[in-house]
Amino acid sequence: MLDAFRADVRRLRSLPGYRSLAWWMLDQSFWVILTYRLLAGARGTALHAPLRVLEKLAEFVFKCYLPTTATIGPGLVIYHAFGIIVNGKTTIGANCTLYARVCIGNRFPGDGAPVIGDNVTIGTGACIFGPVVIPDHFVVKANAVITPSSMRASAPAPVSTPPHAGAPS
Repeated sequence: MLDAFRADVRRLRSLPGYRSLAWWMLDQSFWVILTYRLLAGARGTALHAPLRVLEKLAEFVFKCYLPTTATIGPGLVIYHAFGIIVNGKTTIGANCTLYARVCIGNRFPGDGAPVIGDNVTIGTGACIFGPVVIPDHFVVKANAVITPSSMRASAPAPVSTPPHAGAPS
């Protein structure tokens, strides 16, 4: 639990523009990540259900829904946590970055949730819906909407070798 939070702090310290831990503690993102890590640490124990009340309180205070049932790897960085929504069945890999107003969830009840790889950056306002897999080292651009059908549509075309110059066609 705290090991993951320590990894979050180490990653933040390594980023350009980092000022100090005291400065970061004044930011809402610090408290969102700390609250998630502390409450998610109780997952699988008898304390988890009662602590979900604190999760709802944190959602109300921070205007950011990061449920403790979501699996989030170490090294999470959030810039401007306001308006972030993550589905409770989502898996987010290590060293991921989320910007403001990101929405990660299912398209309808019973639909699968996204799986986000390691070292992924998700830009402001991006929406990722349904059972999609975002590969490692991927950048989801600001305001992008990713669904299973858009992932198929944006898949690269098969590469073919060009015909040899001067060869008969």
